[in-house]
Parts: sequence; C-alpha cells; structure tokens
Amino acid sequence: MASASVSFSHAGLRATLRDETSELHRRVERHPLLSPLLKPGLTHRNYALVLKAFHAFYVSLEPWLQSALQCEWADWGLYQYQCRATLLARDLRDLGYRPTSPPARPLPCESPGELGARGSVMGALYVLEGATQGGSVIAPRVSRELNLSPDFGARYFHLYADQCWDDFLALIATTSLLPYSRRAVLSARQTFLTLQVHLDHWHQVAQRS
Repeated sequence: MASASVSFSHAGLRATLRDETSELHRRVERHPLLSPLLKPGLTHRNYALVLKAFHAFYVSLEPWLQSALQCEWADWGLYQYQCRATLLARDLRDLGYRPTSPPARPLPCESPGELGARGSVMGALYVLEGATQGGSVIAPRVSRELNLSPDFGARYFHLYADQCWDDFLALIATTSLLPYSRRAVLSARQTFLTLQVHLDHWHQVAQRS
C-alpha cells in the first residue's frame, strides 16, 4: 500500500481515503444484509433488520466520536455531525420495534484517547458521512415500497438531503490536514471493517430467525 501522506500531497485527502478504502467500501455495499434494500419486494422485516444493525453500530461508536468532535473540531467550518443512533431509534419505534442499547465502546483498534486524534476522527467521518450518499437511491425505494418518509420510519436514509457530506468534504480539503492523512486512512479502514462485522452478525441473526 502506498504511503497515505505521499498520495495526499498529489491528490488530496478525499482521493487518498477513497483509493485506500475502495475494496472495503465495495464489500459493505454488496453485503447480503443490505441487498434487499435495492431489490423488489422489500419487506418491513428486512428493512427493520437493517435499521437494527446500523443502530447497534452507531450506539457503539457515537459516544466516543461525539466526545472527540467536541475536543477536536468545535469551531471548524459549517460541518455538524448528526447523531445517527437517535434517528435510527425513532425509525425503529415508528415500525413498532423497541431499540436496544448495547454498551458503548470505541472502535476495536482505538482507545478513547486515540479516537480523539484528528486523523482518527476524519477517517471515521469519511465512512459515516459517505454512507449517507446511498440514501439518495435507497430512500425513494423505501418510501415507495414501505410507505415511509423523512418524518416517519426513514429518517436515517434521508440524511443525504442535509448535505453534511458536502460540508465534510470542504472541511477535509484544507492542506493543513496533511500530517493527519495516514492516521485518517487507518481509521477509515478500521471503521469499514467494524461495520462489516456488525452487518455479518445481523445477517446471521436473520438466517437463524
């Protein structure tokens, strides 16, 4: 793998993160738990299982991430992180499910202190904010097939409309972030891997039920 700091100097942090995580990104996009979202005949059960998987992921990650954001990026531009766990819990309640709250914990490769490092925050957010862009395809299908909306049952998948991804890209475009590029790549890769583990678990749950 090429050095992230070297590739950053030529193409920018966004391009470096994209190139260094492209295979992991494809694995998540093609995950069997998520595939029903893009196929005809989506059911409330399939949809709720996806929401549960994402809720467990964000409940685990967000306490550490939000604490790090308060320390590292309190006054950085227009970017504001929106709590996903809260949106997902509301969506699940709309569908008649009671969200569970597993104990919060940091990413497997991070300690809480390390997640507070700017590069680690950037890498994790690259994955989380980038994931919202799939909502532009998924949200219309969910609305059409399940009769859900941005105000009822499909808040999470309508996050793309808030343009936080654009604000995040503007934030990481500055060359002053060059020293954090390698750490950002490592964090982004670990975030993708952690998400895949969550999806694998919930896919196994679906197969057993």
